[in-house]
Amino acid sequence: MSRPHGGDFGDSYGPIGHATHQNGLDVDVYYPRLDGREWTPRLPEQVDVRLAQDLVDRFVAAGAEVVYVGPSLSLTGPPGVVVPLVNHDNHLHFRLPPDQ
Repeated sequence: MSRPHGGDFGDSYGPIGHATHQNGLDVDVYYPRLDGREWTPRLPEQVDVRLAQDLVDRFVAAGAEVVYVGPSLSLTGPPGVVVPLVNHDNHLHFRLPPDQ
């Protein structure tokens, strides 16, 4: 998640690529796993795609401005809102509207 009021993460908060989380509106969520474990899926084959699609659909319905999804998972949604992006096969990334 973003820091409470946005701002720089620094090296202690994760690898390169988390600059968008500095706005206080962006969140990463691990995909549900087929085995039901609450742990990072390391491979796309470990993701429960049916539940992951349901999660994407719920974020879209709740008004997410964008949902970045892994390109290997075939998750779908409105063009320009649900966007396949490299390095997102183990989690999705969504952005809340500024007014929420």
